[in-house]
Amino acid sequence: MSKVIPAARGALKKSDLRVANQRLLLNIIRENQGASRADIVRITGFSPSSVTFVVNRMLRDGLLVETPDGSHAQVGRRPFTLRIRPEAMIAVGAEISHLQSRVVTADLYGNLLKQREIKWQRDPRLMLARVGDAIRALAEGIPEERLLGAGISLPGTIDRATGRVIAAEHLDWFDFDAGAILSERSGVTCFFENDAKLGALAERWFCEPGARPLETFVFVVLGEGLGTGVMIEGRLLHGVSGEASEFGHTSIVHDGRRCPCGGIGCWEEYASQRAVERLYAGRINAKRRGRPVGVNEIVQLARQGDSTAIEALREVANYLGTGFANLNAAFNPEAIVVGDYLASAWDVMGDWVLTAMRSRGPQRFLSRLRVIPSRHGHDSTLKGAVALVLSRSLAGAGQFSGAPAPPLRAVKRA
Repeated sequence: MSKVIPAARGALKKSDLRVANQRLLLNIIRENQGASRADIVRITGFSPSSVTFVVNRMLRDGLLVETPDGSHAQVGRRPFTLRIRPEAMIAVGAEISHLQSRVVTADLYGNLLKQREIKWQRDPRLMLARVGDAIRALAEGIPEERLLGAGISLPGTIDRATGRVIAAEHLDWFDFDAGAILSERSGVTCFFENDAKLGALAERWFCEPGARPLETFVFVVLGEGLGTGVMIEGRLLHGVSGEASEFGHTSIVHDGRRCPCGGIGCWEEYASQRAVERLYAGRINAKRRGRPVGVNEIVQLARQGDSTAIEALREVANYLGTGFANLNAAFNPEAIVVGDYLASAWDVMGDWVLTAMRSRGPQRFLSRLRVIPSRHGHDSTLKGAVALVLSRSLAGAGQFSGAPAPPLRAVKRA
């Protein structure tokens, strides 16, 4: 186990330093399950007495448990290992989408505990009121000292500081203060982020225990639209106004289809879920009149050898490969992680996508790139919303989300 601890900047009050050290140690123990006090000393460079002081306080507060390490032979003094009590602190996560909206509670390891689904409402105020009510209801039974806050996933371009939706074309929400409604209705401190960026955060935060987290990669959301979240050396890329990495709205077809964003030939018009459904519907209606078919059914039909479904998915795979080659040229990532329908259909579409991608660039640029399905499946953005809360409360200053961490204390409810 090894970790480089960034140097502190500026002077800290004693209480601030204590809270920062506690956040740091909590995250190290979370990432290195079964670490001992000696391991923490080695990782952080802190003195043994400093580690003992912080660990003892967290044991007393019920954040940690310390048990004998049964993996060592009984020779001399048996080492003790530290683990976080998963439900010592709880985060709320919410995703708001035309396709599916959910609110969950989760523990410090991202395990989903309780869940509520919210039926889509065309009236945005009514929709947000219902989401806020669901957050309040799930948070109601959690002691205030254990509740860290609520992470909110929103599509489109948003103001992360306030939750104001600048433009969410597929929801038909523009310049709308969603954050104020949610914060007031839920009574819980809320943190806001774009859905694709949260998908990337989930992959970075909730990786396999003991595995090396991805550092530089792109996460691709493929729902009604197409969004990309870019992680560069462990930090989300936001740009000057939070609109960086909107690759779904890069033009890949000259004189192509008009996109809801107002652009022409945008990538999402040819590779999103609705693109698959539109292509399939066009082909099936050309042969015979058919009912609307969703993307999951189209994928299943392709698995069964349906030629129309295969043709539609092959065409979309070509557009996906083109976009992935562009992402590689822009960011040189170690991986592109795909979510939504493509993650579940990777067994059908994966080879077509990779073939298309490799045909569009020199192999020296593409040889090291991996394209992999998200390990969180359809929970990616929802787990990212949970990770947003945890990244603001653990470690030291939201190092993954690119935002400062609030004080690690009880969240005051309205």
